[in-house]
Amino acid sequence: MDLIRRERARSISPRPDRSSVEPRDCKAKNEIVRNETMLATTQFEAVAEHSPVDARQIDLLIAWLTDGARSATSTQSFVEELCRRMVAAAIPLDRFGLFIHTLHPNVAARRFLWTGAAGVTMQEGPIGLFSQDQHLKNPLPLVTSRQTSVRRMLTSPAALDEFAILGELRDEGFTDYLAQPLIFTTGETHAATFSTKHPAGFTGEQLTALERVRQPLARIVEAHLLRTNAACIISTYAGRGSGGQILQGRVHRGDGEEIAAAILFADLIGFTDLSNNLSGQQMVETLNDAFDVVVPLVAANGGEVLKFLGDGFFAIFPYDQERRIDEAVRSARQTILEGEERLAEAPVGKKVAFRWALHAGRFHYGNIGGAGRLDFTAIGRPVNYAARLLAAASDLSLKHVASAAVAEYLCTAPQMTAEVDFKGFEGRQKIYSC
Repeated sequence: MDLIRRERARSISPRPDRSSVEPRDCKAKNEIVRNETMLATTQFEAVAEHSPVDARQIDLLIAWLTDGARSATSTQSFVEELCRRMVAAAIPLDRFGLFIHTLHPNVAARRFLWTGAAGVTMQEGPIGLFSQDQHLKNPLPLVTSRQTSVRRMLTSPAALDEFAILGELRDEGFTDYLAQPLIFTTGETHAATFSTKHPAGFTGEQLTALERVRQPLARIVEAHLLRTNAACIISTYAGRGSGGQILQGRVHRGDGEEIAAAILFADLIGFTDLSNNLSGQQMVETLNDAFDVVVPLVAANGGEVLKFLGDGFFAIFPYDQERRIDEAVRSARQTILEGEERLAEAPVGKKVAFRWALHAGRFHYGNIGGAGRLDFTAIGRPVNYAARLLAAASDLSLKHVASAAVAEYLCTAPQMTAEVDFKGFEGRQKIYSC
């Protein structure tokens, strides 16, 4: 991937613990200080004269950042406006990269790349990105681990041999490269890069201006990342719809609403025997492999996995005035069909299969709990009924079952398979194959 091939954000790195590497004598300590000072001086020395930096525009840029960059409502729009403001300040910026580590189950990092021609694009790097050789041979690991800037003139053969990205940038016409650490209030370190095609590269005055921008830039990036991570973590553990409700402020007991949805319960057939013959780790891996096949199909068909229940899960497919009940039920049914088809093609499908139960109705969707611990879930008679329906399917050794409430939406002539008693419900309940 382009993100792997080029520079990337390293995993979150705390401030170095200098107590573990403190020199044994003052002379050695002073030598380290002198070396770091020389490095900083070398990084920011002027290489040529340009048009002078517009100090007023830099001041306005810093004021905008300090005020929270409120005119930019997304990370993409923030990067776009940041770069436009730097160009307006006479910084000869032709390429800007923002590299941030993320808290996401499938994504290790994101890169926001701006160029004058293409604007802002975003790419994601997969889990395992930071251990790959191509990443480790680029400047960003050095920038984030040592919390130091790296500046290289791309006219220097030594620089081109040092890092792979520099040769690629030189081939694209860039002449100068600067990578800065963005140090968060927690000590976590991310990175930003600045590249120019100006024949003389960046001047000392321009580099000084970029250094002035670095700290307020880090504060805004930290705020954006905190919001992104919060939304991701909540959605990962509570579900997409539930996560949205929580982020909108529904965090008190009783907060919620009545909704209508098709309800899909699923669990693994023969889970007890399987778990008795596998180690805990092997069972977890098997469940993850099986869920990897079927869970994405829930969202693809307009539903949401509300909760994992050991070897199974509970999903909802809401319906309202815009989406009819028959559409929601058929979407749930499509999830079942596609899930079984893909599971049969996957290696884990040789070991496991799912049992499915489908129902629909209105129920409460919101918070329940106590003592500072809440769960955003679904509660109500239709949910209880769907759970009983799945248990009955297990007792009857049926793989797909539906209630009378939804059977008519699944086929023109639904076939009743059995009538059984459900605990907590009066009368015999009709079960349909689906």
